[in-house]
Order: sequence, then C-alpha cells, then structure tokens
Amino acid sequence: MPEQMPLDFESRQMTQEEKAVWNCVRVYMGKRHEIPGAAIAEITGIEYDRVRAVIAHLVNYHHKLIGSNGKGYYVPVTADEVAEVTKSLRHRGIMILVRAAKLQKTSLVEIFNQARLEFGASKEVIK
Repeated sequence: MPEQMPLDFESRQMTQEEKAVWNCVRVYMGKRHEIPGAAIAEITGIEYDRVRAVIAHLVNYHHKLIGSNGKGYYVPVTADEVAEVTKSLRHRGIMILVRAAKLQKTSLVEIFNQARLEFGASKEVIK
C-alpha cells in the first residue's frame, strides 16, 4: 500500500508577491548576509512599505524564519541568530508598550494587560 501524503489544511498558498519577496530573502543566510529592504523593493518592483508588510505576513502566517537588523533582512541560521532576533523584537515591543503607558499616564503592567485582552479578543490568531 503506498504511503499517503499528510493533509495540511492550515497551510496557505503564497501569493506571487509573497513568493517574490521570499525568493529574494531566502538566499541571504545569516546575519552578515542581509539584503536591504530597498533592494528587495527594487528587485521585485514592490513598494518598500509593502515589502515590509509582506515580510511580516511571511513570518506571521507562513512561518518563514526571517530576521532583520539595521542593514536589512536575512534568514537566521544559528540558534544564536534566532535568539538575537527574538530578543530585539521583544525589546522593541516592550519599548512600544512603555511609550503607550506614558501617553496614557498609566503603568506598563496596565498597558500590557490591556494589550493581552485586545490580542486575545482579536479574530486573527497566529499559530
């Protein structure tokens, strides 16, 4: 009896735009081999702001491992690179919450709890 292919009902097909951006980024392996977002925009013909949105979508919905730093985007290849990218994202997120707390003249804990409620109520759940 032939082996059956597993069914993955949660996988999503990438659009042509997503494929174009992913094909640009995926060959830049390691944080010393970044590609600037402007270069991705030039290669793909997609506006820079849209490239950023597509990259976020590739990470959040297609589970593509894409890191970034001040020089551009790359695929992290070591555990240290993944840790560095996630640490940077956590720091950025916390600093945004600190700013929101200051604007609302409340505590970071209150802002964080409010964000947790809003995220939990969101219809888009990232798996």
